[in-house]
Amino acid sequence: MYATAGDGTKIWYESAPGPHPVLLVHGFASDSRRTWTDTGWTRALADTGYVAVDLRGHGQSDKPAEGYSPENMARDLVAVLDAAELSEVDMVTYSMGGLVGWQLAKLGRVRRMVLGGIGRKPASREDMLRVQELLGGQDLSACVDGVAGSRIEGEAPVPVLFAAGEEDEFAADAPEPFVPLGKRNHFNAVSSRVFKQAALQFFGS
Repeated sequence: MYATAGDGTKIWYESAPGPHPVLLVHGFASDSRRTWTDTGWTRALADTGYVAVDLRGHGQSDKPAEGYSPENMARDLVAVLDAAELSEVDMVTYSMGGLVGWQLAKLGRVRRMVLGGIGRKPASREDMLRVQELLGGQDLSACVDGVAGSRIEGEAPVPVLFAAGEEDEFAADAPEPFVPLGKRNHFNAVSSRVFKQAALQFFGS
């Protein structure tokens, strides 16, 4: 399914009904299938319900030349929630998705959020280009331009839980409350069973 963003960009999403749907927001140079389906998240949320999104420039969504600030991508997610007829959701993000999710929470559409693979330091251009090379994705220079230098700032707008692998250099400064995901790095922590269990427990609390 597709939602239409304010600038006409088509944003792909998949929705599974349930009593407390969870919005899933992937990271840079990835997509919903690799981040959430292949790692077992959508299966773990089958009873809860979920909405999995491909951010602009990624996966099955349109790939425009602009509009990649976290604030604008958060507005893309508002269009998805509107299309899915969901006024408020819980949310799990990974890596860059946390920057987008943080902005979405400021817009009042999120009840609780779990941010994986992200700390407080700004996203650097060098790190983003390195991730793009490692993941073998398409040219995402427009996204790099829009996101580099961004960081999560200020008090959390909603209750939040951070999670990261102990060997994740990109999330070494993740604040409390924090769930360690064992000897995992930035690229394999998302599949952690501890990550899933912590999120489900947090949302149920």
